Amino acid sequence: MSKNLLLWISAFVIVFLFTLVRPYIRGEQPVSGTIGIEGKKISYLFPREWEAGTDLKFLIRNDNPKVTGYYVINLPDGKKVKKELTVGKEELIGVLPAAKPGESVDYTVFLKYDDKQTQIPYNTTLTTVFTGKVSLIIKIFYPLMLFILSLLAVRGGLEFFNEEGRYKLYTIFTAGAAVCLSFIIVPVRNLLLIAPPAGTIPPPGDMFTAETFFYSVLWVLVSILVFFNIKPGFTLLVGSMFTLAGLLFI
Repeated sequence: MSKNLLLWISAFVIVFLFTLVRPYIRGEQPVSGTIGIEGKKISYLFPREWEAGTDLKFLIRNDNPKVTGYYVINLPDGKKVKKELTVGKEELIGVLPAAKPGESVDYTVFLKYDDKQTQIPYNTTLTTVFTGKVSLIIKIFYPLMLFILSLLAVRGGLEFFNEEGRYKLYTIFTAGAAVCLSFIIVPVRNLLLIAPPAGTIPPPGDMFTAETFFYSVLWVLVSILVFFNIKPGFTLLVGSMFTLAGLLFI
C-alpha cells in the first residue's frame, strides 16, 4: 500500500469518527432513551428540531398496556396546558401544535401506571425548536461539503509527515472548499432555517454566522502562510486541527 493511499485512508477514518461524535457533542441528537416499568420496556424519542408548518407528533413505544400518560406544554405567556397522551397499539402519542420558524416549545412528559407516575426523561424539560423548511439539495450539500472540507484539511495536515509534501496543492483545494461552504452553502441554509416573511431581508448576522467566517478566515490565513513558505507542513497540520475543532464546536 502506497504512503499516499495510507494517508488518505487515515484522513477519512479521522473525519468519519469526528462526524459520528459531532451530533452528540453539539447536542443535536434527539432526546431518546428506554426505561422499564414492571419488566416491560418503554422507549421514547423527542426531536430537538422540527420543520414549521406541521404539528410535531411524538411517539412513545409502550410494551406495558397498563401505562398511560400526559404531557404539559409551557406557553410563552407562562401558562401551562396539560394534554393526555393518546393510547395506540403498543404506543403513546403526543402532539405539539406547529409554531413559527425560530420559535421553540418547552414541554414535559409523564407516564402513569397504577397510582404512580414518572417523568421521561427524568426531571427534564424538553425543548423543540421549529425551523423553516430546508430544501433537499441543501440537506445533502451542507453535510457533504462539511465532510469534504474536513477531509481535505486533515489530508493536507497529514502532509506534515510526508518528506516531499504537496502543501500548496492541498491548501488551494481546502481553501476553495472553505469559501464555498462559508459563503454559499451556510448562508442559504441559514436563510431557509429562519424563513423570513416574503419581501423581507433578514439581518446579515442571521445569515452570516460564526461558521461562515471561521473556516474562510482560517484557510485564508493558512494559505498566506503556506504560499510564503512559513513552515507550510506545520501550518497545514495546525489548520487541520482547528478545522476539526470547528466541526465539533461551531
